[in-house]
Amino acid sequence: MSNDLEALHQITDARYQQAQAAMQAVLAEERRVRDMLKDLNNQERSGRQIMAQDSDIQKTGGDLAWNSWIGRNRRILNMELANIMVRKERAFRDLQATFGKADVLEKMVQDQKTLHRKEKQQAMVNTLTDTAWMF
Repeated sequence: MSNDLEALHQITDARYQQAQAAMQAVLAEERRVRDMLKDLNNQERSGRQIMAQDSDIQKTGGDLAWNSWIGRNRRILNMELANIMVRKERAFRDLQATFGKADVLEKMVQDQKTLHRKEKQQAMVNTLTDTAWMF
């Protein structure tokens, strides 16, 4: 029984580590997209300053094209971020579930080790008691 429980604990712990890695990957992807959105905001801000100073850009419709490009990229990045957030929620639920299982099995393994140690100690006490009565 002890080997089975230990093997199950190892499998569950490996699954938990896999869920942690999956969560880290999703978090890294979220950071990447959020950084891209931040960069896009910075580009928009600097572009607005340039367009405010250059009337030729406005005359040729460059400002409309710029605003359209910014809006299109913002929509794309926000949709990507929304998809990542859905995956993040799933990864978080999976991580919680695997943590719970790993935690319970860890406690079971520790309880089993404690019980085994107590049984061993009791057997030693019984042996000493039996030996003492012999003399």
